[in-house]
Amino acid sequence: MTLPIHATRRTMLGGLLAPLATPAVLRAQTVFPNRPITLIVSFPAGGSSDVTARIVADGMSRTLGQSVVVENRPGGATVIGANAVLQSAKDGYTLLFASTSALTTNPHLFRNLPYKTADFAPVSMVAVAPWIIAGTPTIPVTTLQELVAYVKARPGQMNYHHYGPGTGAHLFAEMVLNATGMQAEAIVYKGEAPALTALSTGEIQFMPANISGALLEQHRAGRIRILAVADAVRSPAAPDVPTFAEAGYPQVVANSWFGIAAPAGTPAPVLARLQQGVEAAMALPDVRSRIETTGFIPQSSTTEAMAQTIREHSQLWGDVIQRLGIKLEL
Repeated sequence: MTLPIHATRRTMLGGLLAPLATPAVLRAQTVFPNRPITLIVSFPAGGSSDVTARIVADGMSRTLGQSVVVENRPGGATVIGANAVLQSAKDGYTLLFASTSALTTNPHLFRNLPYKTADFAPVSMVAVAPWIIAGTPTIPVTTLQELVAYVKARPGQMNYHHYGPGTGAHLFAEMVLNATGMQAEAIVYKGEAPALTALSTGEIQFMPANISGALLEQHRAGRIRILAVADAVRSPAAPDVPTFAEAGYPQVVANSWFGIAAPAGTPAPVLARLQQGVEAAMALPDVRSRIETTGFIPQSSTTEAMAQTIREHSQLWGDVIQRLGIKLEL
């Protein structure tokens, strides 16, 4: 059947305009983000890591124009939270507040870990937290050198704290013990608060920890003494505390990192938009100053730089774990 001339023209015109309209329609349908984003935090509410995640989420909400809602999924050495992100859609709407433990130590520690580091796509770093050694004021020690001498003079009599085999505090403690030649017994406490109490009363003589607001408060009040920071430079939050290098142990350089990650397979444009949003959030003066009050150092990055950090930390802590022969089951 032959179509009328006017119908043929309409058909041809529609065919020509359809491709021109499609990109606009698609852009309207795929603007990211167009609904709230969930940021899963693998730590309990209230700690420095959780506080930092909430500060970053607030900044991202402002720079991305959509709410970023924090959801705490603690437990299982950060595995529960990480796994929850991997079970979500690969659309950028469920993100992980990634950490050293989730993506750099757990793959070396656990035989039955339900994920690989490659299952995650880095977005951006948000902060680093230098490791420190704190001492009790109940012994005559005010420097790291004095602590080393004091502990060496009392082999087997001194105690320190960590959170259990394979935890960051355990791995950093082993790095310090190996570098200094100290020998001490580990006592495990469930949480920072009881550990700080034990340190202040002399139940333990020293304590490896990530710098935090609680530690800084106790240090300034004289209830504990932060003796050294394991960073290349002194911490802005504790400028009175020397580095391990200044104390004679330049090989002790370590921190915990925190960042934003998405499930691998998330579309590249979405990852790029998220990275831009995080970078802009980390440039906000109030976001940076609020993170600094926790003792953490705010630090955004490209996706490639975050991937490099993950590789470097995997090598660093993987070597420590291999030397100690730690293998765990979930």
